Amino acid sequence: MDPFFLFLFMVIVGAVIGGMTNSIAIQMLFRPYKAFYIGKWRMPFTPGLIPKRRGELAEQLGKIVSTHLLTPESIQNKFQDEQFQKEMTQLVQAEITRFFSSKKTVAEWLQYVQIQEPEQKTIEWVDKWLDGEYHNLKRTLSSKTLGSTLPKEWKQKVDEKIPDVTDYILQKAVDYFSSEDGNQLIKKMIDEFFMGRGKLGNMLQMFLGNTSLADKIQPEIIKFLKSDGTKELLNSLLKKEWEEFSHRDWNWIFAQISEEALVRKGKEWIIQRLPVQKVFQRSLGEILMPYKNKIVEEVTPKLVVKSGTYLASRVQTIMEKLHISKIVKEQVESFSVKRLEQMVLEISRKELKMITFLGALLGGIIGGIQSIIVMVL
Repeated sequence: MDPFFLFLFMVIVGAVIGGMTNSIAIQMLFRPYKAFYIGKWRMPFTPGLIPKRRGELAEQLGKIVSTHLLTPESIQNKFQDEQFQKEMTQLVQAEITRFFSSKKTVAEWLQYVQIQEPEQKTIEWVDKWLDGEYHNLKRTLSSKTLGSTLPKEWKQKVDEKIPDVTDYILQKAVDYFSSEDGNQLIKKMIDEFFMGRGKLGNMLQMFLGNTSLADKIQPEIIKFLKSDGTKELLNSLLKKEWEEFSHRDWNWIFAQISEEALVRKGKEWIIQRLPVQKVFQRSLGEILMPYKNKIVEEVTPKLVVKSGTYLASRVQTIMEKLHISKIVKEQVESFSVKRLEQMVLEISRKELKMITFLGALLGGIIGGIQSIIVMVL
């Protein structure tokens, strides 16, 4: 055979063999997907390398990702990266701005997190809370006196007001007895006095006269009410009553009132004045609108930075709890072999083709060398 054609022929044959060998070797990484048997004898090279070692591959990929790629240090650096924090701040600010534009009411937001009938539940909670607070207060006060529980300033204020109360009472009494109604009351009292004395009373009434006696007594009563002695007496009585009352224990005070009715009326009064329905029917954005600029411009950047710092300090623990390697392993094991093949080919298709071409090149070179050796020999 002509040396040139022999050389060309062996180069082509070597290139074809080399290229096909590498191509088959690449295919054998994935194919066949399962083992083939002749009887009980398993054919060699079945299944392919990756199907056969998929479990080991998944485990090693998990270790590589958790040990070298997705490490606590890399995530910590990302959380503390200024550019990342800036981007996160802008993202959070955009979301908060969108939130303020939302027309969702407070009740709708609560329903979104599976809290139904918030108005009724709030009223029930307030009712229960007031009950608890009242019984706690009663239990706390039961062994104490009124005076021991009142602030010192209050007791001092009461002591200071007693003379004013005395003056008020006496002045009202003077005003009343100076009036026509007061005069009529005096006459009535005189009539009742004489009627209780029988004939003697009638005789005295005939001599003294009912009207003139009332006119004489009225100035004396007013004079008595205006006297310093009366004022001191009433002032002393009020102080004494207050002193006795302040030494009463709370159990006695609770016993003097209709406790159940008082508590019920008190709770109704408080609940009626709570703007429960009004609050829940307003949008959350509307309620917080006065604080929008402060939240968006001041609070959000600080919150993002502090959150990043906190997460960075806890990332080691978080990743240990996440078990990244296990997640990757389970995910890879869940892939079908065909999908794994597609993933690998998508990533390294160009390189695998180059390996095939390299095989053909080496095969051609070897074929050429062989042809030279054959021709020399």
